[in-house]
Amino acid sequence: MRGVREDYIQAALGETALMGGGEALLEGEPPTQLLPFPIREDGRQHTGAALNAVLGKKYEDAGSILLASSKGLGWGGTVNAELRRHNSLSGASFIQPVNEVAIALAGSAEIRRRADGAEQRFKSKAGVSCICPKGVSVRYLNIDGDSLDMLHLYLCKDVSGGLSDRDTNAEDAGLVYTGGIFDPLIHQIGLAIAEELQASSKSNRLVFDTLSLALSARILQRHTRADDWARSDAYVSSQNAKGLDPMRLKRVVEFMMENLSEDISLSNLADVSCLSMFHFARAFKLSTGSSPMFHFSQMRLSKAKEHLEHGSMSIDDIAETVGYSSGANFARAFRKLCGISPSEYRQRMRN
Repeated sequence: MRGVREDYIQAALGETALMGGGEALLEGEPPTQLLPFPIREDGRQHTGAALNAVLGKKYEDAGSILLASSKGLGWGGTVNAELRRHNSLSGASFIQPVNEVAIALAGSAEIRRRADGAEQRFKSKAGVSCICPKGVSVRYLNIDGDSLDMLHLYLCKDVSGGLSDRDTNAEDAGLVYTGGIFDPLIHQIGLAIAEELQASSKSNRLVFDTLSLALSARILQRHTRADDWARSDAYVSSQNAKGLDPMRLKRVVEFMMENLSEDISLSNLADVSCLSMFHFARAFKLSTGSSPMFHFSQMRLSKAKEHLEHGSMSIDDIAETVGYSSGANFARAFRKLCGISPSEYRQRMRN
């Protein structure tokens, strides 16, 4: 097995669940977000698309319904998401502007699409995904069905630092144009992102960065050509990573401690360590035994426990101090991690 191992990806998913977030996305249930807007490349998405380009333009032009969008949710540039409902759709030829992963969440439809090779024809239903790399010349895309809800994920141009950036041509980049995939890990990552998209609120950026990195890792592991030259230097370096040296680790942990109330990103932490995100994430886990996201959540939890045990702050104030958007979100995450509510913990400790 090449690339990042499955246990790393599974751990990222498990740790993401412990961080709290939206409620589960029910099949057929539209998200609660009102008046969603299509995502445009404004220079912060780093997709490689033209400035102000609508990333899902082919779906807009074909009349699909935009149910929810990550635009305005503060997710940063590691992953951008749209939830769309497709009825019968017949798309004209186009050049794919971004690296895209589409994951079916509900409904079913027959999909026919073709680039330079043979036609790809498959039934799309919950869990089935497609990959369309940036630069592919697609001759046609047809969706034939009553209703198909799909999560469309628009990725960074170089898939979070994993691929060589020699050219905009998809073949040179190493990604594979493929559809009809049933990959349980990609499906799980998609469901986790969809939960947060359904919640329609600004959430912890580390959650989305970790999910994005896990998705990128899986694509690099299973859905790229095997050519070593297609891998970026940063990615190759990350695969040979050892633990962080003591000084780097100290700087990162101090930065976390100083910013417990802030919405920091994986990119922020990687910058502190002067490493790429891929390299930093692997090296940090080798040094500490947990992902940066989980370590940061544990630091927040420890600080929250101190306030609960010795202070008089309200639950809402403690939540704000350790970086949660509300007391309810903090209480939900605290119960997942500790098995009891913050109020119950405070009472037990003081008794």
